[in-house]
Amino acid sequence: MGTPDAFGRLLEALESEAIPYLIIGMSAAIAQGVMGSTIDIDLWIDLPPRSYMRVLNIARRAGATVGANTVVYLEDGRPVNFVYAVTGLGTFESESRHAVRAEIGGRKVRVLGLRRIQRSKRAVGRDKDHLHVRLIEDFLRCRRGARARRGKQR
Repeated sequence: MGTPDAFGRLLEALESEAIPYLIIGMSAAIAQGVMGSTIDIDLWIDLPPRSYMRVLNIARRAGATVGANTVVYLEDGRPVNFVYAVTGLGTFESESRHAVRAEIGGRKVRVLGLRRIQRSKRAVGRDKDHLHVRLIEDFLRCRRGARARRGKQR
């Protein structure tokens, strides 16, 4: 696959330390085909929040710059948010059952499923979350319609 990009290096560093993660939020939705945009990447880390220094040190070793206790900036400027609990959802363990595989940056990664992303965004309820919920719903409706049309063609 060649040399990993800045995000790939961060993921490899987390994996080398056996730290479970899921990509969540709009980055995960976009990786599953939803049309939208986002600036940052949200990583749900399966560690207690008090372990944030461990995660930040791993990110530093992977070339990131620390911006805050839960935010790093990759060498290419992309912000990555480390999340330790997700509003509106269960534990990492229970929610990881809803993970799917998607491609981000040429790498297959585990991302939170669309319905679970919607559930969290509804619980957070910011203006942009309401928009994201609608974008995901539109995508799911189109996907259902495409599947129904394919079924009728058989």
